[in-house]
Amino acid sequence: DDRETHREINQLIVVTIGAIIAMIALVVSVYIFFKSSYSFDYRAVSTINIPDYSVQSETRQDILEVVEQEIKNPGDMYKYTEGAKEPWCADFVSWVYASAKHEFVNPTSGSWRIPGTHTLQEYFKKEGRWHAYDSELPQPGDVVIYRHGIFGEHTNIVVATDYDEILTVGGNENGKIMMHRITYSDTRYGIIGYGTAPEDEEDN
Repeated sequence: DDRETHREINQLIVVTIGAIIAMIALVVSVYIFFKSSYSFDYRAVSTINIPDYSVQSETRQDILEVVEQEIKNPGDMYKYTEGAKEPWCADFVSWVYASAKHEFVNPTSGSWRIPGTHTLQEYFKKEGRWHAYDSELPQPGDVVIYRHGIFGEHTNIVVATDYDEILTVGGNENGKIMMHRITYSDTRYGIIGYGTAPEDEEDN
């Protein structure tokens, strides 16, 4: 009868609402987990000076000199992207290496500019200069790639190391070039790995 039909409809509505609430709770829980794990919320450093790098190799000095110039006199996004409007952390890294006369070669386009972290990682792997995240610290001038949020990635350049900490400089961080201090062994930073400056491989 009608009462039975209404009761069944009400039960269906209750079950549907319960399922929706459970799904929302699951999504929120997953988001909070990844947000806490890969929040990219590491310690910003206010100084515009990077530690002395005169003991580094000539290639690494070239890279770090350019980084230091850009910390002191940063450009906007378009300076590093050849005028493109896009997330520009990998553009910044590419621009620094190119300005230091150690250009990347984009595996897809052949350009010095590699605008994406996945392609940047592909480049370093092709060159035999990619190192997956492990206990070995990257060195000044190396390029680190991180997880950023649930699906994104981010990259910047190591400018100094101190025991288990690395000091990095990156572009497109709150729309600016920023310096950070990171505990390398802390997996919450989501470090995927790093690409080494070219002369390390040439000297071995």
